[in-house]
Amino acid sequence: MTERLAVVTGATGGIGRAIATRLAGDGFTIVAHYNENEAAARQLAATITEQGVRCLTVQADLESSQGVDAVVRFVDDLRAADEALSVGALVNNAALLLGPSFDTATPEEFDRYFAINVRAPLFLAQQLSRRMTPGGSVVNISSAGAHFSSPGDILYTMTKATIESLTKNMAEAVAPRGIRVNAVVPGFTNNGHPAFENPAVLAYMSAFALLGGVAAPDVVADAVSFLVSDKASRTTGSLLDVTGGSLLGVRGEREHGLKTLL
Repeated sequence: MTERLAVVTGATGGIGRAIATRLAGDGFTIVAHYNENEAAARQLAATITEQGVRCLTVQADLESSQGVDAVVRFVDDLRAADEALSVGALVNNAALLLGPSFDTATPEEFDRYFAINVRAPLFLAQQLSRRMTPGGSVVNISSAGAHFSSPGDILYTMTKATIESLTKNMAEAVAPRGIRVNAVVPGFTNNGHPAFENPAVLAYMSAFALLGGVAAPDVVADAVSFLVSDKASRTTGSLLDVTGGSLLGVRGEREHGLKTLL
């Protein structure tokens, strides 16, 4: 019997926590990556362990290549200690949000956003996919922002457009090894940020979705769960839209943008 590992980056945030918890419920042993919030990582591990599933935490700053190497090395050490472990899934969830605008962005900010949001997912996927057996799955978390203009948040949206390109190109690269690569595209999702308690901000975000409202993190977790499962065995290179119809047309006013409300 093999024990499948699921590596989830940014596992202490609202969406990351929901993904890790859901995949634990699906039977995966969880490797939960975090950067700064050790207390939240310990709480997540305790919650999953109470369900009878192992959850191991690894701290790493994904802005540096050393941080990426630390996650890969952690996985290798686990597998060296237990030959029954197999890498079954990688979920590239960690990301910097709410980036600078076109007018204010600096080269240093560009480098930081692309290091965390693009370079880390690329090289984590490159390295961990080599440790997967056929049936393994990589899921990247994109954003609705990649699909419409958002000059006030240009670096973030550029990184998410790049993540979608990575998804399609990597899908072809690893298909001969029986590994699938897909992306989930969330819209506004309540990740616990205080902004979701602000009626004006909530109304603004709700106006984007044709179905109205904002999503709960479980919506994204359910999509990830499907994509790493055997039910998606013929699905690769795809973008699974869970935006509530935000990509079909924006109903709300966008002149001032979200940042002006925060």
